[in-house]
Amino acid sequence: MKAIDLVSSELLPHSSDQRSERIAAQVLEYIDLNKLVAGDRLPPERDLARYLQVSRPSIREALRILQAQGRVEIRHGQGTFVAQPQTTRQLQAALLTADVGIEELFEMRQVFEIPAAGWAASRRSKEQLRLMRLTLNQLNQLALQSPIDFEILQKLDAEFHLRIVEAAANRFLNQSVGVLQAMLNTSMDTTLRLPGRIEQSRHDHEEIFAAIESGDAEAAERAAALHIMGAYHASGNAQQK
Repeated sequence: MKAIDLVSSELLPHSSDQRSERIAAQVLEYIDLNKLVAGDRLPPERDLARYLQVSRPSIREALRILQAQGRVEIRHGQGTFVAQPQTTRQLQAALLTADVGIEELFEMRQVFEIPAAGWAASRRSKEQLRLMRLTLNQLNQLALQSPIDFEILQKLDAEFHLRIVEAAANRFLNQSVGVLQAMLNTSMDTTLRLPGRIEQSRHDHEEIFAAIESGDAEAAERAAALHIMGAYHASGNAQQK
């Protein structure tokens, strides 16, 4: 764990409620300084209590406060996780209830994925490139099978795009990854089954990967933009049928 210069809240003369709120603020500081994002798990209660120099009951109460605020999620038997921001949850809910149209969906994909491809070209690590390449290889192999398992194909396709977001190393994007996942699942389900779309998607993915691998941010953004636009037009064709 990273060292944080914190003074034990239990040594300060405050009421129980004030003490719990102060510990909750320290937990948020821990999350921020350690760059934890939505979905990341916090240390176990005993470790967090030892780290912040407070008792386990005090940590437990602070986590309950944060859960009520929507800042963390306590999963019994699994631990405590950083929760998604409220705006992220609202957008996910809108996607799941079809309150967002297909045009709006692809506009948001442009907002997320085009800059992500450019940042990934500038910031990607060798390990991240390896994982991208591995995912593409799995996609290509699956596309050659007959019959094609479209459920797995869709998951691998989404995984490739999420690998790019990971390589972009942008905290806002990482916090919004759940929304992007929902968008990808919705849009890909309408396009991958169209004749010729798998082959075009494979070509687009290779173009995006080549630009990221070579560190060409502008080319990566152009390739991502063309891919999203192609998927948008394909989804329009799918709706007309």
